[in-house]
Amino acid sequence: MVQAPSTSEVTNGGLSALRSAPTTYLERDAAQDGLSRPLVWTLFWLPLVTLTGLLALAAVYRPAYDRLLQEDYPVEWAQFAFCLFISVVCLMTVRPALRDGHRLLAVLLLLAGVGFFFLAGEEISWAQRVFGIATPADFAGNDQDEMNLHNFTTGFDPEALFRAVQLLISLAMAGVAVYGRLGPVRTLGAESFWRIVAPPLCTLPLLASQPGYRIYRLFTPGDSSNFAVRMQEWAEFCQYAGLSVAAVCIYFAVQPVTEVAGGQARHAVRAPEDREWRRLRLPAVLIVLLTVVFAVMTEFSGVTAGNAL
Repeated sequence: MVQAPSTSEVTNGGLSALRSAPTTYLERDAAQDGLSRPLVWTLFWLPLVTLTGLLALAAVYRPAYDRLLQEDYPVEWAQFAFCLFISVVCLMTVRPALRDGHRLLAVLLLLAGVGFFFLAGEEISWAQRVFGIATPADFAGNDQDEMNLHNFTTGFDPEALFRAVQLLISLAMAGVAVYGRLGPVRTLGAESFWRIVAPPLCTLPLLASQPGYRIYRLFTPGDSSNFAVRMQEWAEFCQYAGLSVAAVCIYFAVQPVTEVAGGQARHAVRAPEDREWRRLRLPAVLIVLLTVVFAVMTEFSGVTAGNAL
């Protein structure tokens, strides 16, 4: 059985080790999941760098800022790609999780796979603007006259529920990251449920972007013309990027290491050099290609955001 880097080397000492050498700790923590040093710091600084860039763009040329965060433009298409990738990875991980005896994890992965596929569809109004589909009569109650569910305004507000679920997911995953990587659960070993589902600590800034944005919105006006409203797209982008990394880490954590008699597989966190990245490379490439094709088709479909023909 291939031995992964010792979890105790990274987790022993917990918060005290993080305080004494945060840079080294973050890198060693992520190394258990096969994340390289450049990737660790790219993920860690991504929210701040992108936020700074967006604010600078808004100050210099506001129309470009609005366009970048508008529907059918780069940030939203990236959200679609992330959601679809999370869905695929979660569904790919269900079987090895079951085989490893993690039934609860398998159920959660199945729900996440279905849920993020739904989110991917909602992000692009179920490809309405890709294929130039006129809004059906059943969607007459949609606030934007589009073929999606989260913009309905007939009594119940699904958008408010959607925002609440987003916030809970970010808070939950950030809490699991701290608990699984720094808390007392670290003594349970690399194959414990909490350690498997805990995202790397370098993703905490990404996961914190959504709660941070919600706090900020408590002090800003709700006018849709306010640039803060569009900043929600940035927060969602960061959240989905962090969750994509978390999904990949869970996928590798439950992959079979060796096959033993009777066809039963043993599982463990693999050493970085044993990560079979090619298994995820194909779906990632296909999702990127699909996203690009959809984006191009949208430009020529004749249907724009708001279903203005």
